[in-house]
Formats: sequence, structure tokens, C-alpha cells
Amino acid sequence: MTIASTGLPHADVIIDELTYSGVFNMSMDAALLQLAAERERSVVRIYQWSDPTVTLGYFQGSGQTVESPFPGLPVVRRLSGGGAILHDQETTYCLVLPASHPARQDPSGVYQTVHRAIIRLLSSSGVPCQLRSELDAMNSNTVDTKTGVAAEPFLCFLRKNPNDIIHVLGSKIVGSAQRRRKGITLQHGSIILKASALAPQVLGILDLEPNFSDAEFRRNLPHTIANAVSGSTNFRSFTQAEKSLAAAIALEMR
Repeated sequence: MTIASTGLPHADVIIDELTYSGVFNMSMDAALLQLAAERERSVVRIYQWSDPTVTLGYFQGSGQTVESPFPGLPVVRRLSGGGAILHDQETTYCLVLPASHPARQDPSGVYQTVHRAIIRLLSSSGVPCQLRSELDAMNSNTVDTKTGVAAEPFLCFLRKNPNDIIHVLGSKIVGSAQRRRKGITLQHGSIILKASALAPQVLGILDLEPNFSDAEFRRNLPHTIANAVSGSTNFRSFTQAEKSLAAAIALEMR
């Protein structure tokens, strides 16, 4: 099930021209989620990272110390669920939908709505890809001989979810996770542009499609996501309220 295209609220789009630390990125997203309780608008934020950083899923290893396989890298916990992500050669989006958004009735539908829009953009850029659920359906005659329950991999991009975006060669190139609070939906998504030297087993789009124009893709991505969940859009920078709240949250994270 996906979001209906009618009756959607306005969306503000924030594109970070600068790269920021993990603490800033996660504290700003937390501020956007908190302030959504006072707003009727959706917010789409597109950003990158100043240094390779590991984020842990909100519930990952909850109540215990989680050891990162990347010693020396900054580690910060994010609001959304799922496994750890090594943020390096990627573009990240944060989508916040207010409680008045129709997605409140079916927050899981946001995954497919946004991912199908990204698939259309990637396909138009020469990147053949589809949802994992659709890929699995095509290969449903494949027999899985594994038994027992194995521990999930530490890295999110080595885990499998039906809503993942998969390159036709089988690599996961886009993954998203959510946090829901009092009818508000926050969705994080990571789009791997190129394999990190720290995790070469996680291939990016440029590793699979060398002629892919990541600059053109990043130009079109904000509109693509915003148009999938809103009736109209407005590009803006951070408000003073957002910056002040993010700074306060960052102090608590350190």
C-alpha cells in the first residue's frame, strides 16, 4: 500500500550545501522530528557527512555496549531503527511527515512511496533497479536450503528488507528506516553512491554503473522525494528554532 496522491500537505526542502558531523546530522534530524509536533508541513532534508561515521539503529544493542568494527570512527545513535550504517560515499535523506499527513494511517506505505519514486529517478539515470520484494517474487522458485536463525549482520546494508532498493545485479543500493512518534513519521534513507574503502563489500551505484551521473542524481533527488509525499514544495535553509534546538540536542549527545 502506498500514500494517496491527493490531500497532501506542503513540504519544505532543505539541501545542506556543506557536509556536517554525525552529531550535527543526527541532532538536526531529532530537532526536525521534535518540531514537527508544532507544524502542518512535511520536511525533506538532503545531506552528506564530513567524515566517515557509523550510526547505530535506535534499538540496536539497546541497553548494552555495541562495539563497532570500525575502530577510530565516530559512532552516534540515530532516531530510526535498523542496523548500523557506515556513512561515507553516500547521500542521505531525512523525511519528516507531520501527524496531519495521510501517512499516519499507513506509515509503512511511505517506504514504497518514496522508494518507487527513487527507483524511477535511478532508472531514468540508467540504473536498473527494483524493490527487493519484487526481485524476490521474480526469483520465488529459488530454494533456500538454510536452516536455523542466524544473527543479523552488524551493517544495515548487509541485511535484507522487502523495501530495499536493489540493483539488478543483486546489490542493495538504497535502504531506509523509520521512527514513529505520536502520529509523526521520520524516515531516514541512505543511498550508496560508491563503496567505502572501509567496507568494500558494500557496493555503490558508481561501482555497478560507472557512467552514472551522481551530480545530476543529487540535483533531482530533493524534488523526487518531496513530490512523492507533498502537494507543493518550498526550498529553504534551517530556521533559527531548528538550529537552536539541534545545538541543545547535540550537547546531550556528547
